[in-house]
Amino acid sequence: RAAELLEDGTVSRVVGWKAGDFVYDITPAVFDTKEELDEFVYNDFCAANLSKYMIKESRKEGKTLVFLKPCDTYSFNQLLCEHRIVRENVYIIGIPCYGKVDIDKIKSITSTGITGIKRDGFTYNISSAYGEFTATVADVISERCGACKSKKHVVYDELIGEEGDVV
Repeated sequence: RAAELLEDGTVSRVVGWKAGDFVYDITPAVFDTKEELDEFVYNDFCAANLSKYMIKESRKEGKTLVFLKPCDTYSFNQLLCEHRIVRENVYIIGIPCYGKVDIDKIKSITSTGITGIKRDGFTYNISSAYGEFTATVADVISERCGACKSKKHVVYDELIGEEGDVV
């Protein structure tokens, strides 16, 4: 969807996430071209709240597309109330979130030397220099995600996926 909006000129740039050196090393990024979007990722390690990046990006010429999880939309609204974001220059795509992984919790199970992490339903299979490990989602979910009260977006221009209450 981001590529379509860049190509048709609706937005001038995209704020999202890209992978680092490791599967769990995800960092916020600004993508200016469709080709750069090949590096875009969204997975269980994309915990960074992209709202704060909109303070700077919304002041640039043209619209900026930002992907926001439900919890991110609350801080986005707060930044709007404080007049720190120019709303007219932002295109928000609300994306679903089922909780993000706390890499420190995984490291406490495996120590160091993580070479791979794969999710299989409610289980993570973790490979490390010290062997193979498994952990449940409940074992490694971020504290803030474990206390999540709603999966509803409070601000968006477009939604991807389904909205729903936390069960």
